[in-house]
This record gives sequence, C-alpha cells and structure tokens, in this order.
Amino acid sequence: MTRRRRRAAVLLTTLVAAAPAASCSSTGPNASPGDLTELNLSAVEAPWLGAYQDIIAEYEAETGIEVNLTSFPFDGLMTQQANAAQIGSNAFDLFLINEQWVGLFYDNQWVQPLTDVDPDFSWDPDLIEFDGVGRWDTGTRTTALDGDPYALPINGNIHEFMYRADVYQQLGLRVPTDWDEVVANAERAVADGAVDEGYVARGKTPTYDFSAVLFSYGGSWFTDEAGGDWTPAIDTDEFRAALEQFKALADVGPPAPQTIAQAEAISLMQGGTVLQSALVTANAAPLEDPNASHVAGRIGYAVLPGRTPVSGTWVLGVPTGLPEERTQLAYDFLTWLTSKDTMQAWADNGGVTTRSDVVSDRPDLRVIIESADDVRGGLRYPFTPAMLDITDPVISQYLAGSMSLDDAVHEMQDALTEVVTDAGFLE
Repeated sequence: MTRRRRRAAVLLTTLVAAAPAASCSSTGPNASPGDLTELNLSAVEAPWLGAYQDIIAEYEAETGIEVNLTSFPFDGLMTQQANAAQIGSNAFDLFLINEQWVGLFYDNQWVQPLTDVDPDFSWDPDLIEFDGVGRWDTGTRTTALDGDPYALPINGNIHEFMYRADVYQQLGLRVPTDWDEVVANAERAVADGAVDEGYVARGKTPTYDFSAVLFSYGGSWFTDEAGGDWTPAIDTDEFRAALEQFKALADVGPPAPQTIAQAEAISLMQGGTVLQSALVTANAAPLEDPNASHVAGRIGYAVLPGRTPVSGTWVLGVPTGLPEERTQLAYDFLTWLTSKDTMQAWADNGGVTTRSDVVSDRPDLRVIIESADDVRGGLRYPFTPAMLDITDPVISQYLAGSMSLDDAVHEMQDALTEVVTDAGFLE
C-alpha cells in the first residue's frame, strides 16, 4: 500500500454510503468487455444532468449495457471520487472531473493517460481542446496543448455573454465588446426603467468569473506558469484594474453580490429583472425553459466581452487501477460519447457539445464554436481548492465593500504565495 493510500485508510474507514458499489458482473478474472453488463458512472446535479441522462439511455438501448448513474451535488461529487481514487475502491468506471479539479486528478495520477489504455489514441481534430483541458504536462505540472491526453471533454461550458435581447432592441443598445460597454448598457437600461438591475455578478463564488475579466486586461494569476515562475501576479497594475472593473460590474447589479452564486444568478435572470450577465453555456437551458423562466425566448447570446472566455468544462477520465476489462469498457463508452453522432444527439437533446462539427441552430452552441480559439484555461492547478479558499472570500468582501482594493490585493498576494510554496511550486 502506498503512503498516500495508508493516509487515506486512516482518515476514511469506509466510503460514503452513497457511492455505488462496483458491478459484481465485472469481477471475473477472465471477463472481457463483451462479458460486462454494467457500467458505474457518476453525475453532478447541474443544469445539464437531464441531457446526460437522455444520452446514457441511448447508450443503454444501443449496447444493452446497464448504466448505474449516481448523481451528487458539486462538492459531494469531488469528495466521492477523491475518496475512491485514494482508497482504490474502483467504485466508478470513469471519473467525471470539473475543470477546477483536473490538476488534482492528473497530478496525483488518479486517472491514467489515454494512450496507456489505447496506444493508438489520437485527439479527434473536431473535438474542441478547450485550451488543453484534457492534457497534462508532468514536467510543468500544468495542462498544455502539447501535454499527454488524460481525459476527454464531454460538456463544453465556457463563459458566454447572455443578455435581454428584447430590452437591447427596445433601447437600441449594441452588444458590448468590452466591459466598459457592459456597464454603460447596464446604467442606461436601469435609468430608463427597463430593468431593475443592470448586471448580475456571482460574487459568492467570484474567482472563476473574475478570471475572464483578468485575462481580458492582460493579467494572470501567476507570473509565468508555463515557464515555471509561480510567483503570484496579484499586486500588478493589470490585476488591480481588472478587480476594479469587476466591482464596477457588481455595482450595477443587485445589492449584496457576495450572496449570489450560480443558482441565484440564474434565478435573477429567469425573473426578468436583470439585463445581462456572463454565465456558462449550460445555463442557457434553465433560461430557455418556459416553465421556469419569464424570459424564455428573449435571451441573446454572444461572445464574451474581451474575448477571453474561461473554460468551465467537464471531462471524463479512466481511473488508474481499474481492472483491464472495465478499463476497456469505460474507454469504449468515452469514445462513443465524444463521437460526432453522439455529440450531435446530445446537442439535439439540449446538451452542451464539445465538438466543432455539430450542426445546431442553438445560439449558445454557436458561441462555443465561435469562441473555440479564444478559450482560456480555468483554475486547473493541483492546489485549486486551497487557492479558492483564499480568493473567493477576499474578492467577495471587496465586491461587498467591506475590504479595500489594497487590502484585497495584499491579502491574496501573501496568502497565494504561501499556497504555491506549500504545494511545491515555489521555493
């Protein structure tokens, strides 16, 4: 037993009861993929869950393989899969990994390189790379377009600019190309009484959304990640300007932005009281649901102002240590899921494609394809959870007006320096 697993065994005497058990039909030592009748998969309770369930039903009908799909809340999914990886329980045949977790899963080798499963694997040129979200460079410990393939993107969330197209038309507003224009449109719409709020910022979990603004100002979280300089770049002119701009966006929105996360932002947009927001692609589904949204059919979708949308993609990877026959079945499902025909069906069912060759009249999917070359990687570090424990509350306090710009910058600079040092990225 490795040191990592010994530590896990001390901390975790059993897996959480909600985790699915490994399929008893796949435990035979001489089993082949053709003998297997079940596949154990996890899912996240998110707006795209329904589309995922629909496409899995098509897989079951096509193959005769029964899929045991267990869904968890966002944080619960992370915990379940991390526990399974550390203990080596083989509870899941594929790990469903959020963008912010890929560094942890790849760096710890909790998923295996796809070329280890299939030596002939090559990336399909029509499968969008999302700035290398499925690849890992073990030397730099970062995702990279020339890294080894570890997972494939299956739900292509990126930032999109979503706005009340009817209000824009009514007031003669132009779709903004920078953040100053977003604020100007917000102030105009509120002043004219067309909406109550000009913009909604997710100030409770702000780091992800702020990153898009930061990158549009030419800023970065660290000095030179690819080059190995992990000195935090918080105390810079670019970072400060981006943070001030982010607060300007929050200031034209609802009060107490520090209380607004994704669910609250969606609800506010659905209610029709907000003019616009930067939301991920999957949020189009609840906005267009006529049973839940007062603005269904009245939302416009555009490339993000600044053209630096941050990827919030979900990927699937094959767990390390999975028995060979289950590894092959998992890989077959993964390549089936990301194939052109399947992704076309997923898009037709309301899912978010990860392929550029899907044909659809949905404007939210067209934005993904149009933005493919501009997508920036999200928070993909092995130390992302520790980073977010710092950046989310500090940025939230700054947006709420309870912390000054200087205090926010200095606190993040110092605390992130400690995080990357503890993680072994900075001496």
